Amino acid sequence: MQKSVKLALNKFPAVPPSLEDPAKPGSAVPEIMVDLADLYHHYYLQSFDIAPPDPDPAHFEHVRLLEPTTPFRFQHNGLGANRTKKQNNSNELGEAFCRWFLDRHLDISHVARIEDVRDHCALTVAHGVSVEKDTTEDGDAPDYFCVGSSGEVSLAEAKGTITSVGFNTVQFAKWRKQFDRVRVLDPSGAPMSVKGYIVAMRWAVHTHSDKIFTKLSAEDPQTPGERQFFDESGAFSTAVRSLHYAPSLAKLRQPVLSAALRTGTLVSGELGFSITIWECLLPTMKGLRFVGGYFPSDHSGILPFDFENGKVIMQPKHPFRLDQASGTFLA
Repeated sequence: MQKSVKLALNKFPAVPPSLEDPAKPGSAVPEIMVDLADLYHHYYLQSFDIAPPDPDPAHFEHVRLLEPTTPFRFQHNGLGANRTKKQNNSNELGEAFCRWFLDRHLDISHVARIEDVRDHCALTVAHGVSVEKDTTEDGDAPDYFCVGSSGEVSLAEAKGTITSVGFNTVQFAKWRKQFDRVRVLDPSGAPMSVKGYIVAMRWAVHTHSDKIFTKLSAEDPQTPGERQFFDESGAFSTAVRSLHYAPSLAKLRQPVLSAALRTGTLVSGELGFSITIWECLLPTMKGLRFVGGYFPSDHSGILPFDFENGKVIMQPKHPFRLDQASGTFLA
């Protein structure tokens, strides 16, 4: 299930490959498609720090409130029937779109909240690098620290609104100002410049003109600093990645390991951990081994699988019913 959103980029040194327009090399495509299952995944991660127990996007509340058209457009009151609900939904969906965009188009899949990174013990071995927020003036700081596949550390800020979010608006200028309120400091206390991303969503609603579309506007700003931050020790990216994976380990019933990743502390060598390892027999994944298990989808505690002679046997409660769920694997 896919929907389209308009796209605008600003201050990107180069257009990301997945967003480049084949008809206009060096320019971005005017619109992109979003898979609602992927968006649901990131929405759930942002909201609860876990992937959705049932990945079917039909269970994504906001999907049911979209118009049955290709453009991403809400029904009347689809964002909420009152101001508070509209604002909350706008913020939550803006954060989901930000994480989806970072992952899908900027190769940034590891995300952690700034407060958690700042207090993470891994920074104690980051060659004296520290994080602080500017408390001399009121206002928010960016939402996240992020790490891409190359190990580069960046900041990200997510926004959602039903008003125009052009790059020359007063509103966008306020959002840029947020990047001045967080500093990555070198051992001498001097601020270093950190790459950042603003991902702002402008929502289209049924009551709007047909000429107004849901639009993703992304900018690539920098925090102020005399020199560019380089994670020489790798400890900073380790903190972000550890925080990213800590909730998954808690879901795998490894609370001690999860707590160690969340805080950046060591686990005593005297402790042992019991885990379940399984292997998929599908040809494309044969030989890959996983740690994890499954959750029954009907929440009744009925197990959809059993073991007989070392083999996994499916045993649905009603074998002739084809609409019963079989469980969701987590690995």
